[in-house]
Amino acid sequence: MNSLRLRILFPLWLFGFLPAMGATRMMGQPLEWFFGITGVLLGGGVFLAAYLISGWLLKPTTAVMKGTTAVLRGVPPDAQSAEWLPSDFWKLRCDINMIFAKQRQALNAAEQHACQTAQRLLNAERLLREAFTALQGLFSASDEGVAVVDAQGSIIASNSRLDDLLGKPVEEAAGRDAKRLLTALTERFQDQNAVTGWIEKAAASLDGQDETAPFATTDGRVFSLRSNPMRTDAGEVIGRIWIIKDRSEMRVLENQLRESQKMGTIGQLAGGIAHDFNNLLTAIRGNLTLAELTPASNAAAVRDKLQNANHATTRAAELVKSLLGYSRRSTGTSIRKTTNLKRLLADVQNLLKHSVDPRVTIQMRGGMDPSYVKADGTQVEQVMLNLCLNARDALPADKGVIEIAVENVTHRNPAKGGEVSDFVMLVVRDNGRGISEEHRQRIFEPFFTTKNGSTGTGLGLSTAQDIVRDHGGWIEFDSELGRGSEFRVFLPRVLNPEQLDDEGPVDNGPAIAAPAGGQTTILVVDDEAPVRSIATNMLGFLGYRVLEAGDGQQALDIILRSGEKIDAVLLDIYMPKLSGRDTFKELRSVGNDVPVVVCSGFVIDPDEFMILSQGHPPPVDIMLKPYSLDGLSKALAKAVQKPQGSEPAFDLKASRTPLAQPAMLAS
Repeated sequence: MNSLRLRILFPLWLFGFLPAMGATRMMGQPLEWFFGITGVLLGGGVFLAAYLISGWLLKPTTAVMKGTTAVLRGVPPDAQSAEWLPSDFWKLRCDINMIFAKQRQALNAAEQHACQTAQRLLNAERLLREAFTALQGLFSASDEGVAVVDAQGSIIASNSRLDDLLGKPVEEAAGRDAKRLLTALTERFQDQNAVTGWIEKAAASLDGQDETAPFATTDGRVFSLRSNPMRTDAGEVIGRIWIIKDRSEMRVLENQLRESQKMGTIGQLAGGIAHDFNNLLTAIRGNLTLAELTPASNAAAVRDKLQNANHATTRAAELVKSLLGYSRRSTGTSIRKTTNLKRLLADVQNLLKHSVDPRVTIQMRGGMDPSYVKADGTQVEQVMLNLCLNARDALPADKGVIEIAVENVTHRNPAKGGEVSDFVMLVVRDNGRGISEEHRQRIFEPFFTTKNGSTGTGLGLSTAQDIVRDHGGWIEFDSELGRGSEFRVFLPRVLNPEQLDDEGPVDNGPAIAAPAGGQTTILVVDDEAPVRSIATNMLGFLGYRVLEAGDGQQALDIILRSGEKIDAVLLDIYMPKLSGRDTFKELRSVGNDVPVVVCSGFVIDPDEFMILSQGHPPPVDIMLKPYSLDGLSKALAKAVQKPQGSEPAFDLKASRTPLAQPAMLAS
């Protein structure tokens, strides 16, 4: 008997026995009767009735409880429970079982998803750890100095390369303050104002800044700067990255590439120049031969032949000078000076006419206004020659025309957001075959060429574009198949040049005769006997006393140990045993300030001799072979009339003649 039946039985017994006691009392029977045998029988009867009633009442309750338990457990009910419950109740069991089955499936799926998510999180953590390690390695090993700055201006991270560029750790130079770091970087550059202006512009911009043009540092290296903001997925700026790249080695490679391309251009010019030079030599030799064959009595005819030979010599010298001026090597950095582009285009035309078919018409057009730019003349000349030679290769077999033009224009600068500025526009136009549509997008790509391997490398236009961009300009072009092409080069114009560095010959006045009586002694130093003989005869004709030396060592012996009083030295540069440079350096190192006139067949940089002079007087003049009697007279007159120990008469800025244009010494 379970507790539930007892809880039902006891109330039923009381409800049956107590009324019986009340009925006995109402019938006039004493209570003792009730507690007698009759009462016991009556109580037992009531208990039996209560027991039967409680059992009957308990069956449906038990059946419901068992049925509910069976439903919740999803098991079939027993027969007794099924007898007391309706059939619809068991339909409910099926629905509940279905719900429980779906819940179990959902739970199983959730457990499986949780396991998969946990595994993915573990994999993501591993990949993130590996990526962080890789990024940290790349960050540390990068050739660029990198600083990551948050929105408050604090340095989050920096790499060791930035420490190398600063010369000390970032923490020591700036702590974690980005402003102090940028100030320390600015102090490393020569043009601090330009670097500061770029940094301020970049810091105020919400967009990434393109890489700057290379800036030179105080120790001679070259760096470029770049900056980009850091953004969230929502576009919010949360910091900025500053990148400093060492371009020193790249600058060397760029210069080597330009020199290589320039040598390729010279190779294309060489054939035509050699042809014209041979023609001039033929004219010189023919006129000299005719002068020898002309009777001495006909002095006018002899003089005429010699004048023709002299004229051809002058033209040959000008031709060689133009080629040497173009082929001279740069010092590794661009030599920027105020350049007259009209004169430069005249030199281009002079070189070009020797390298095109005589049937090709070369036209030059320019306005009346002066056209000056701050540029490396040799590099701009290289750009124009490349464009002209490309035009030559595209010309038709007959009636080809190349037009070269220079014009001052006002134009929008695409590099400065469309700002309107003054430019000099150089134009090369031809009536050749033009450029096809498929090639127009690629003509400035390195190594792209439509020529065969023997006539083109594909570096010409790429190098030209780099040169023009480096000068703050750009190149545009239009082309139509069968009608020709037009290339336009834009360079920033100098409106009011204070000093023109390439104004050409300076008139040094009339030739000054040497003192008579052989009192002035000139030492001629040259390893070539014919050249030495020419100089000796010219100086003798001018009235000088002349001594000769075949090399630098012999010259030092004469000047320092022979006891001869030397008033001036005519010094060649390239000689065996001891070169002209070493001879000059040795003279100045021992304190000998004898006036020196440097003479060479190569273009020479006067600034180099300023270093070699070691604080003593530099060369009085620099002449390029072949020199004329008048030029030799003027140079030696300046040398012998300059008081020793005074300031040099040779002004390196104002007295540079076409025979001494600034350039590296040719090898």
